[in-house]
Amino acid sequence: MGRIAAIVNRSHNNYNKESVGFFGFFDFINDPSVARALVDAAAKILKERGLTIMRGPYNPSINDDCGVLTEGNDRPTFISMPWNPTYYAEVYKVVGLGMIRTLYAWDVPLHAEPPARVTKIVNWLKKRNNVSIRTIDMKNLNKELETIHHLYNQCLDRNWGFYPIALDDLLHAAADLKAIADPSIIVFVCIDGRDVGFSLALPNVNEVFHASRGRKGIFRFLEMVLRLQVQKIKTDRLTVLGVEPAYRDKGLSALLFFESFRIAKAKYEISEVSWVEANNVEILEAAELMGGHHSRTYELYEKAL
Repeated sequence: MGRIAAIVNRSHNNYNKESVGFFGFFDFINDPSVARALVDAAAKILKERGLTIMRGPYNPSINDDCGVLTEGNDRPTFISMPWNPTYYAEVYKVVGLGMIRTLYAWDVPLHAEPPARVTKIVNWLKKRNNVSIRTIDMKNLNKELETIHHLYNQCLDRNWGFYPIALDDLLHAAADLKAIADPSIIVFVCIDGRDVGFSLALPNVNEVFHASRGRKGIFRFLEMVLRLQVQKIKTDRLTVLGVEPAYRDKGLSALLFFESFRIAKAKYEISEVSWVEANNVEILEAAELMGGHHSRTYELYEKAL
């Protein structure tokens, strides 16, 4: 038993000038023959559409949850990060999918004080660049989402597999997340009063979902609703952080990283930074400097068609 989706992402291919097909929502029992049949079926569909590579898993795009969990399967994952059994990684190899990218999750404990030299550098950066920090204004949410849309497409252009997100897609995602979002951990960095970067963190509501696993059907749903109202969520996930290209040499990414954790500390105990490409030295070193440690590894795969 299993399932797979063959995905044609025209926005990705048009922007990146590629002919890549994608696969996602890929689940299977511990039987390579089942996984192979599913992969072959998806590959056939994508090849018929003139695509030359199959890449994934994306559920359904790089802007959603993606990757195969290869380290850290022993505990629940954070919000919008996938979980799978340990046998998945080996079966991926057996059916001819080759690993192409490694993604990390890092846990950063928020109880400890940051190193004094980090605080000193951050304060110097603020004074030197006339920098200010603010959180999202929920009373002007539509305007704020337009700002996030602009910054997202400006700030994340260096990421592998990036393509610009449409405003309608962002608004749709925001509508889904509005019920769980915590405005205090959606942060903007400004120079001379103009927004030039942002970070987006979300409360890890998977804590609630995991705690409700013992219930079935409507009773589980009711318990989750109740827990969302009364249970204190102890962790959050830093999902996006970026600064406009013109300001990347001013240390603002490090400043925004620091300020995001400082603000989250008021409510949360641990922030997961995910996902981060293994070659993103700037963010990984910053997470380590803040006392973080590598907690999970995800892999992306592809095969020629």
